[in-house]
Amino acid sequence: MHIRSALPTSFALLVACGDAAVTTTDTDTSTGTDTSTGTDADTTTTTTTDTTVTPPTTGEPTTTGDTTTTGEPVDTTTTTGEPIDTTTTTTGETTTSSSTEPDTMTSDSTSTTGDLPPDLDALVVGLDGGVRVDWLGGGDGGIEHSTYWGLVKGSAEYNALPPAEQKKVDAMKASVLHSAQRVPTSETPGVEVTGALTIEERTQEIVLAVPTDYNGRLVVLGTPGTRNEWSSHGVLLAWLVSRGYAVVVGNKGMTNGGLDGNATMLNKLHPSQHWGTMLLDLGQWAGERLTAAYGEAPAAVYAAGLSNGGYQVRRALELDRLRVLEGEPAVFAGGLDWAGVYWPDARVLDQDADDVVTPAELAAGDQLIRTNEAAAMTMRYAYDPLTETTPANYAQIPPYSNAQAAMQAAGFDPASAPIWGAYNTAFDYLKGFGLPQYKGVGYYNFTGYVFRAELMGHDAAESAAYSCYTGPNDEPPAMYAWLEQAQDGGFTEEHVQWALANATTGEFSVPLISVHGDADGLNAFGAHALSYRAAVSAFGTPSQHRLYVVSHGGHVDAHSDGTGLDFDFDGTIGEEGAADRFVIVQPYAERAFLYLVDWVENQIPAPPGKTLATDPADDVLDAESLAF
Repeated sequence: MHIRSALPTSFALLVACGDAAVTTTDTDTSTGTDTSTGTDADTTTTTTTDTTVTPPTTGEPTTTGDTTTTGEPVDTTTTTGEPIDTTTTTTGETTTSSSTEPDTMTSDSTSTTGDLPPDLDALVVGLDGGVRVDWLGGGDGGIEHSTYWGLVKGSAEYNALPPAEQKKVDAMKASVLHSAQRVPTSETPGVEVTGALTIEERTQEIVLAVPTDYNGRLVVLGTPGTRNEWSSHGVLLAWLVSRGYAVVVGNKGMTNGGLDGNATMLNKLHPSQHWGTMLLDLGQWAGERLTAAYGEAPAAVYAAGLSNGGYQVRRALELDRLRVLEGEPAVFAGGLDWAGVYWPDARVLDQDADDVVTPAELAAGDQLIRTNEAAAMTMRYAYDPLTETTPANYAQIPPYSNAQAAMQAAGFDPASAPIWGAYNTAFDYLKGFGLPQYKGVGYYNFTGYVFRAELMGHDAAESAAYSCYTGPNDEPPAMYAWLEQAQDGGFTEEHVQWALANATTGEFSVPLISVHGDADGLNAFGAHALSYRAAVSAFGTPSQHRLYVVSHGGHVDAHSDGTGLDFDFDGTIGEEGAADRFVIVQPYAERAFLYLVDWVENQIPAPPGKTLATDPADDVLDAESLAF
């Protein structure tokens, strides 16, 4: 590989919600011209170093190495109250040089198939601390960094990498979302650009990957949870770039300034209100850069994302529609929403139709805080004598029989029951690694806590009243007692307004395909998939929407492998045979994307929405072998 342009400014590694909460932070110092206006006339000044590294020959990548029992790497030393990831890797030959970015080329100055070669330096314009890296493939992992998954932190191969590349490994392996059956193996030659993109007050760390065999199309990926910009490398980016798509990903502003994503949620600035707009920022910037580099605008720009990234897709398409109504050109031609989060708007929340959304109406509405806190209260603190999370209750048919009614009322499908106990206790194992505050903590109470603090505009001190962490002297987390006495779910009129700033309307003007597993135990299928479909039916254009329900499909494919979680909370990880109860969803999301492209580019509407029959004991791994 060859590195050109500026040095990176800061990196933070994160595994976070809607999916988890594990972080690490590393910081580098760099100099560069402020490009916060995002204009093409900016220049970037860099220092230069030359480093040559022999790429490791790791063969087929694996998910083994420094990983936690949840499928996510963790370092047991932390001073922030959050677990820290320490795995990382990179490969190739690096050369860094100073450069001045050229002015943007006009769209008719050349073409992607013409005589002039692409102006790849144009891809870095508009970034603070922009870095361009050229990857050759064939042993260096390509722009998908497929060789990184098999690297072990501290190994000779890892230590031989430049520090910047080690950080990429760490960041990627902080978010292991893919199934062990779907570890990326392709090695696509191409260009990778990293840096910080600032549009108005919105700053996010980004990765732009452009294959050498670029097909003239761009995919803008939303980022799951509160994770970093490398978290999609294992679930969508590799599949897309191997097919010629340029891909850009941002971190939604969640890990800027050396913070982890969850700490960013406690900054009192309500960053989640910008997540939809930030996807538009990425699409506009990357589209302009590809036009400048290749002399031709992308033939189509798509949005796709998992979990909170799926929310980004929904919201960005809705905002794009408003732009078009105001006379602006559309950014996106279509979108893929994979297990997206739903935040209802005032029309849905205002149940008494008095044109006022009350705190009580917000508390009763379908949104991530309500569903996850309801799950936490139903399953109860793992060390409460009355907890539902016991091996005996897991073994019931159906699992957790006494919890079924309340969990279904919270929006969870009965198909997701096998993972309720695991998601109620997922981080409990960290108590054995010098982090006693994680005793009994799982996705449910952690997710509810972080997003409540975000919506309420609280920092760590103010949110202590409803903290998800075990207190001193082994006291249960404060959130359980707090929620039991909270009026109107703890919300006020001010919190209603912040929730409405996040709201999705169901109104978009280009095709959108939603894919959701009925066994999703984190983003409840009823509350997030069915409720959004209802909003589209009520207020939008249903003919532009498809919902494909994957039977037995979970939320995170790494968890659906059944090996990284203690499903029955008996102290032994992964012996429950849970893999045969869940389906790997990624191939279905990939097939849906192929349908989306046909819909947009060939005017072939995607098949009608439906529930897809699956065999959880025999996962289909090849998207192109599927037909809905």
